[in-house]
Formats: sequence, structure tokens, C-alpha cells
Amino acid sequence: MKSSKTFLYFLSFLEGGSVMVCELVGAKMLAPFFGTSLYVWAAALGLTLGGLTTGYFLGGRLSAKYPNDIRLLYYVLVAAAFFLILMPITSKWIMAATIDMNLQTGAIISLLVFMVPPLIFMGMTSPIIINLLTNDADYAGNSAGNVYAISTLGGILMTFLMGFFIIPNFGITKPAIITGIALALLPVISLFRKQRNSAIIALVLLLGLSATTFNKKSIYPDNYKVLYESEGILGQVKVVDHPSYDITRDAKMGRGLIVNNTLQTYVGAANNYQYSIWSWANYFPTAASIFPKGSKVLLLGLGGGTIVKQFNRMGFEVDVVEIDKRIWDVSIEYFKMDPNTNVIIDDARHFVKIVDKQYDIIVYDTFLSESVPEHLLTMEGFEDARRILKPNGMIMANFYGYLEGESGIAARSVYKTFQESGFNTEILATPGREESRNLIFLASEVEKDFSNTNYQEPGFKKISNLYEHLIDTQKLQLDDIQVLTDERPRLSKLYAKAASGWKKSYNAYYSKYFPIK
Repeated sequence: MKSSKTFLYFLSFLEGGSVMVCELVGAKMLAPFFGTSLYVWAAALGLTLGGLTTGYFLGGRLSAKYPNDIRLLYYVLVAAAFFLILMPITSKWIMAATIDMNLQTGAIISLLVFMVPPLIFMGMTSPIIINLLTNDADYAGNSAGNVYAISTLGGILMTFLMGFFIIPNFGITKPAIITGIALALLPVISLFRKQRNSAIIALVLLLGLSATTFNKKSIYPDNYKVLYESEGILGQVKVVDHPSYDITRDAKMGRGLIVNNTLQTYVGAANNYQYSIWSWANYFPTAASIFPKGSKVLLLGLGGGTIVKQFNRMGFEVDVVEIDKRIWDVSIEYFKMDPNTNVIIDDARHFVKIVDKQYDIIVYDTFLSESVPEHLLTMEGFEDARRILKPNGMIMANFYGYLEGESGIAARSVYKTFQESGFNTEILATPGREESRNLIFLASEVEKDFSNTNYQEPGFKKISNLYEHLIDTQKLQLDDIQVLTDERPRLSKLYAKAASGWKKSYNAYYSKYFPIK
């Protein structure tokens, strides 16, 4: 059975776009369970190539066994669409089963189950199409080149569409389903003309699976009330009212901003959600209280707006840079941030490079789930920040609480990079053990006096002398620590163990108290 070249090239174009949808959606599906670290993306990229490689091999063997049979192509594309539509269901099942594994193993096994199957069938299509197009060996190279070029063009266009428009606006579940339907539509129509029964079965399966996936809702416990949930550029974002088990002594009701299953902001219901339940939130404004009213602050990373509200109460003028507009909208609607807050939607490093304003304080609060954008914390990144920092200004950077041993290499590297960049640097440690605390780097060109701080968050003890909470940096082991540069982006590797520990602790917390059915 033959078909026109144009039709076959169009199917190749659709397959190429579907590959990129599968890869991007697969990586984003991992985020709520395994985060967004370099290891996660390496697993997604490696297994994408592995799935396609397997598909190329199998497609070549099948095209030799069933030459010039276009029904083979139709069946393969329908199977690819089926597994693509199935991804939102299979991903949650397998990741729930592998969540207690280490980061790398859990991510790889999960991807093997839910992302690799559709990629194998997608990979099979190119050699089958090349076989259908080739009647003369002299033109085999030309046919192969055209197929791979057109397939790659579809991938390029879909990558831009997914990254810049579709995922930020529609999430990841709907694009997976719609792409699967689009991939299968023409093959099913073509099969209907040749083998009506097979086409009807395929159509019923695809539509039934699509409806099931669209309508499948997570069932949460009664004490876990989801107010908002969406998928986009940062991954999964939720706003949830739930008790503060293991966070406060009385397990009071709080409202949390949860990004990729990691609690980013947690405020109490009292006082119209204006104050954080976390003790660490008291330390940022305490350190900043050495600056006078009217000081200009640049906050990189918005979260639920807790720090913005604190700085507003202190009389500071605050500009905020946030990469995901959903966070801005959520902070106003659910966390009662002043809607007149000056929020710029941009990448933090990009904004720092282009802004021509000077600031007294620059705050780095840029955790994305368990990841810290490493391009901000390099010598070059600190030089960009120095350009817009007033001579007597200060940088405050939020980081993991790990400081000792292998888990603390990343924090020690950030400290050494601040030092090598010419900043006097202190490390403020919030209460608790390393795995449950935060470190706040306090860096300035002019040494600061923290002996007379003046801020008190309701419900927490006032800190009048911040030196009591500073780490003795003279005891830090820095001999084997390298500074961080743009040329050698090593931070994501260095904090991998700490990030994995944080991620597992959050997953365990929600699995223990708020299991999803």
C-alpha cells in the first residue's frame, strides 16, 4: 500500500513535534516528585535518546520485514499516541512507587515506565517512512535526509511553542492528550478506509483513554484543601490550606504555596495571611533592619510574598523579579500581597544585567522546588549584582541549611565565591538541624554591624543581637572548595545530595500526613 510523499512527510513532521512534547512533558511530570535538578534533566535527555535509538532499530527491522506496508506506520503512530495520552496516568503511579528511591534511580525508573514507551514508537516511524518513500537505492539518502530534516523541524517548532506558550498557559496534561490525538487522527482516518474494524477499535481506545485522563482528579484528605493548582513554567504550583504538622507545636492551620511538592511559603490564617508560620522568615527582615526606612530593595524571587510584606511594614521600597506570572497572581489572590507591588516578570540574572537602578539591599530568594539557579551565584553573577548595589549595600541570599561534610559543599562553595568576589560575608543560620534549617548569606563590601537589629515578627522572639545566630566562618573547611564561575557551572552537582535530602523529606511529609488517592 502506497501513500503520497506529502502525506508521509506531514506525518514525519507531526512525529518530530510529538517527540519534543513527550520529552518536555516527561521532565515536567518528574518535577513534583524528583525536582528539577541537573540529574533530572540529564535522565530525561538521556532516556529520550535511548527511547528513540531503540525505536530506530526496531523500526528498521520491521520495515524490512513488512516492506511497503503503510498500515505498519499507522499502527505504530496510533501506539505512540496511546502511550503519550497515557503518560499523565502512568507517571503518577510509577513515581508514587519510586518516591523513596534516591533521586537518580527513581527518576530513571519512572521515565523508563511512562516516557520511554511512546518515544520508542515515535522513533520507529522514521525508518518506516523512509522505507515507504524509497523505491530506488540511489534516492535512499535523499529520502532519509528529507524525513529527518522535516521531523527535526517539527521538533524545533514544537519546542518553542511548548516552552514559550503552551506549557505556561495550559500546563502539561492537556498538551500531552491533545498532541496524542493529533498524532493519531490521520492514521486512524486512513485505517478507517482500509480496515474499518481496526480503526474503530483504535478510535474508541484513544477517546476513552483521553476522557479518562482529562477527568482523573486527585483525591486529597479532608484536612488538605487545594485552593489552586496548575502546571506551567516552574512545574506544578498549588495553594493549599493544611495543618502545620511537624512545623509548629500546635499544628495550626496554615496556607502553603507548594511548588513541585515543596513548600515555598507557609502563612497562618490569622491576621489575613500576613505572617509566616516558619521561624526562618523572621531572620530576613531582622538582618535588613540595620537599614533605614526608605531603603531600596530588589527581591529576586517572589514566592507567596512574605518577604515583600515584611519589607513593606519596614517602610522599604521594594522591586520584585519573578519568572512565573502565576506566582505573582497567586501571591495577590491567596496570600494578600499588595497588588500595587512592583513585580517584573523576568529571569533574575537577566534583570540584574539590564536594570539601571541602584539598591541598598538585594535579596536572593530563588529556590525552585529543591533547586537553586546556579547562574545567579557565580563570580560573574555577583559582579552583575555589585554594579547595581549601593556602596554601603548588602546582598542576602537564601540557601540550604547543610554546611558540613559532603552535603555542605555547595554552601561552602557559595561562601567562598562571595569572598573571592570581594565581599565581607557572614552566614546566618536559622534554628534547627542542618536538614531543616536555612542559611542566609549576608555579603557587603563594607562590614556591617548586626549588634543592634530591630525587628520582631508576631509570634516569634525578637532578635536584638544577630551575632548570636551567625556561623563561625573561621572553622569552615575551604581548602578543597572551588569558586563558582559561569565557565564551570558546578553548583547543581555540588548541592545534589542536599537537594535530594530536602526533596525526600518533603515527599515523606506529604505522604505521611496528606496521602493522595
